[in-house]
Amino acid sequence: MEMGAEAAKKAWARLVGLPGLDGVQVVVDPESPLAPRGWIGILVVGETIAASVPRANLAQQVAAALADLTCQEATRPDVVVPALPPTRATLGPAALFYPPERLSLVEVEGVVELTADELARLFEAVTPDELDESGMVRITSSAFGSRSAGGSLAAACGYRLWPNHVAHLSVLTHPGHRRQGHGRRAAAAAIQRAVEEELLPQWRARPAASQALALSLGLTQLGAQFSLEPA
Repeated sequence: MEMGAEAAKKAWARLVGLPGLDGVQVVVDPESPLAPRGWIGILVVGETIAASVPRANLAQQVAAALADLTCQEATRPDVVVPALPPTRATLGPAALFYPPERLSLVEVEGVVELTADELARLFEAVTPDELDESGMVRITSSAFGSRSAGGSLAAACGYRLWPNHVAHLSVLTHPGHRRQGHGRRAAAAAIQRAVEEELLPQWRARPAASQALALSLGLTQLGAQFSLEPA
């Protein structure tokens, strides 16, 4: 499976319905995967900016605003919100991480595939907001777990298969076992399985701790997403 920035661009172009990502592009699609239904979605991958708008009358305004911004500015709320049409709410930004072109996989020992009951007990140990942020309830792969020295489940990771051959990763760590390396171990196993299945691993992170975990796994930030609800 191809990795790196070009692979990420191809995957997103396939998902959005574009022949490729290039420069600044705006598509009219109220059901776009770039944002919640009816919202404006902005995607930066490498040196490209793609946006979706829910109505045709927004396309020219959004294209003109983004044309004056750098890729770094296009997902910065303090820069992009004033430049776009009035909005009610925003979501993000979230950083997008992918494996580099030459990914070195390390065998992870002691990580096991979890049963549904084990995963359910982990879900009960966190707050509803933490569970929703993790995305673990939406995975379609097996869940890979790392256990504490006492044998209790400390962290789990899996991924949701996207229609563009992307493995969208999710990880959840028990509150009593955070900052002990368990999330990293579980995630490494999930990434290895995704690569074995010829999928492109993708890590989307808003919290600083999640972004740091992505970097510790050897992933590289290649883009970001930001969504706005038009008034």
